[in-house]
Amino acid sequence: MNIVSVIVGMTIMGAAAPSVMNMAIAPVEAAKRAENFGIAETSAVAFAASHEGGNTTPESTDICNVSEAEGDGAYIVTCKAGLGRYEQEVTRAFRLQVSGDYTNPLRSFAFDTPSKYSHVECPVNDPWGVMYYNEHLKAGHLDACLPAPIWSKARYLESNPDDWLYDLSEHGYGRHPNF
Repeated sequence: MNIVSVIVGMTIMGAAAPSVMNMAIAPVEAAKRAENFGIAETSAVAFAASHEGGNTTPESTDICNVSEAEGDGAYIVTCKAGLGRYEQEVTRAFRLQVSGDYTNPLRSFAFDTPSKYSHVECPVNDPWGVMYYNEHLKAGHLDACLPAPIWSKARYLESNPDDWLYDLSEHGYGRHPNF
């Protein structure tokens, strides 16, 4: 082998060694950051899930810091994992239990009561048919769908008129005891 070729090759390798070294450890660094992100994400999601809908004000932990957000009972949790340049941070929001003091004493409803109902029950994703389903049925020349409270007399009596989106009192099961 030619001595010049060896010297040129070693010179190139000496100049490129730091870059090669960075390329060699980059996957290990990325794996460590991903591992820390997974820990932070799991901590934030678990913290938010365990306090969602609760009654008590959450307190910060060693990993997660809690701060109050805008809105009644809304909180932000930020969890960190790792050290230095491998530290990863995740933020999630959650809300405590909302007080359910609302009643509908004047019996005013958000939507007009359909004049007729078809034989079709309202689907789960539009339980009163007011978002899209009644319009869909109307296009097929059918009347409004039946909301769950009027599927049977038992369901009607178990329902709460404060939760109705339109007046069901004239459907045929008699006057609701709470109406």
